[in-house]
Amino acid sequence: MPQLEILGDSPTTEDGLGFDSYVEILLEAINDFDAENPLTIGIHGSWGSGKTSLMKMLEGRFEEDKSVKTIWFNAWAYGREEPIGLALLQQVLITFQKEEQTREKFVNVSKSLSKLFADAALRKISGITLEEAQELFKNSIEIKSTLRDDFETAIAEYLQDKRLVVFIDDLDRCLPEKTIEIFEVIKLFLDISKCVFVIGVEREVIERGIEVRYKSGERGIPISGKDYIEKIIQVPFTLPPIREANMTKFIESLGISEVEKGYAEVVAKGTGCNPRKVKMFLNTLRIRQAIAAKSGGELNPAIAAKLFVIEYTFPDFYKDMIKYHEQNFLCTLERLAKGDTDDELSKELEGSEILQKYYKNEDLRDLLKDEPFFCEIDIEPYIYLSEKPPEEVLVFDKSILDELLSDDHVKIKHAVTTIKERPDSERENYVNAIIPKLNDENEYVRQHFAQILGELGDANAVESLIEVLKDKEETGRVRGYAAKALGSIGDAKAVEPLIEVLDDNNIYVRRDVAEALGKIGDARAVEPLIAALKDKDRYMRVSATEALGSIGDARAVEPLKGAVLKDRNKFVRIRAKEALEEIKAKTKIKVVESA
Repeated sequence: MPQLEILGDSPTTEDGLGFDSYVEILLEAINDFDAENPLTIGIHGSWGSGKTSLMKMLEGRFEEDKSVKTIWFNAWAYGREEPIGLALLQQVLITFQKEEQTREKFVNVSKSLSKLFADAALRKISGITLEEAQELFKNSIEIKSTLRDDFETAIAEYLQDKRLVVFIDDLDRCLPEKTIEIFEVIKLFLDISKCVFVIGVEREVIERGIEVRYKSGERGIPISGKDYIEKIIQVPFTLPPIREANMTKFIESLGISEVEKGYAEVVAKGTGCNPRKVKMFLNTLRIRQAIAAKSGGELNPAIAAKLFVIEYTFPDFYKDMIKYHEQNFLCTLERLAKGDTDDELSKELEGSEILQKYYKNEDLRDLLKDEPFFCEIDIEPYIYLSEKPPEEVLVFDKSILDELLSDDHVKIKHAVTTIKERPDSERENYVNAIIPKLNDENEYVRQHFAQILGELGDANAVESLIEVLKDKEETGRVRGYAAKALGSIGDAKAVEPLIEVLDDNNIYVRRDVAEALGKIGDARAVEPLIAALKDKDRYMRVSATEALGSIGDARAVEPLKGAVLKDRNKFVRIRAKEALEEIKAKTKIKVVESA
């Protein structure tokens, strides 16, 4: 089985995009800035435009400079519910505590920070009110007010004549409000002399963060994203667009084959000169070439590249191109783009609204008018890759599967996100590579990958997960995870199979099935879930009430009222009343007052 060579997505410290001059300017800005004042630099650019690479190059310039201490903080490594601002403070603290001679200087900082972490954790625990948390930590405000002073004193003693440069990366991948949390923590606690922050983030992420932070305010948003950036960031630097010529040279420098270099210009144009998209694009092309080769087909690389540019950049046109393939749709539009003229071609354009629609797209015309041309080319092999299913071929980056198999939640989240961000065709290849893991001899592996398929949310996994769910020889734990995965995917094809298993002998499977039906929200599940309100297991009845509330069908009102009044379990009664409230909100029916 041939091993495909997949281009990695790691940032580079080698300049292949003309970033050296940017690094020199930023380096000069940091060195010339008054060290007694704090400095925040924003590196702005779209997803995949090279922000991390630029920051890595800048960090590398400080490696030999003993007057500068650097810290790299990966914001995306922290989850949705974790206090990311406190995590940044902890990262700074841990870095300094690694050096024995400075450990004592940060004792007070460590104690204060530990209490703030405990306070943040308590606020998330159900049933603990803000007043109770304040009672437990009466000195919380005092801790926050002194923490800045503690940091400033300890950092000053540690740095002396040095400077601290903190690089904050991957904010683009965090929730927008997390970005604002980072900025606020910097201003509250670390906006002190000799500290420089270099932050890679899209401007739009900051603007969305401001909207999220103040969305519930009655008086509207008090500050615009633009004003916020100007208030927090002293040196905003937006990565200029990369010229096609420079991107073509970058592509050619990736160690690609001479054949691939032949269509580097097409790839540069089709990816908008985005470095990350370029690598993703080339990897997908390599996968398609490998599939075609395994199937006995042979694709012209330049034609394949241009067709993928169309699929990637003009997805609606690509779908119509396939739909109207028999009508020579692509060739007709290509001839029009090239400027061919004859009476028959003019009539075709006049008589077709869809041809007119795409002919008006100047970018599409510019692409079609240049070589290679599609007329006289049978594009079916390029679309379907083969008339028969391809033999097994390694069509994924093995490191992604290794991350999925790890016990490291950060690696697993990275792998799942990486797969979800890929184009549909490439994501399907990953899903198809994962599905066989559902038959692994190790129960944990089967359970783990059922969960992963649910997180990926790809409908191509539905049939395989249904088979696992129905397999009475499979363990209840694995079947339960298959049910949860089907609920996460949310495909209506899973509703009937889930209903069939709603009365399974395994109570844990029944609960997971009820939860899944609630997530899918299909009304076909209402009557079976109503019947489940009489299940002997109280937790199953809880799951059924919650599912009925999620579906929001009025047929469940009277049975849920009965559960509120008659169920012998307190938690079932509480959940039933909450479910009625949900139905009330969705259907505008008065249901709770009479219950």
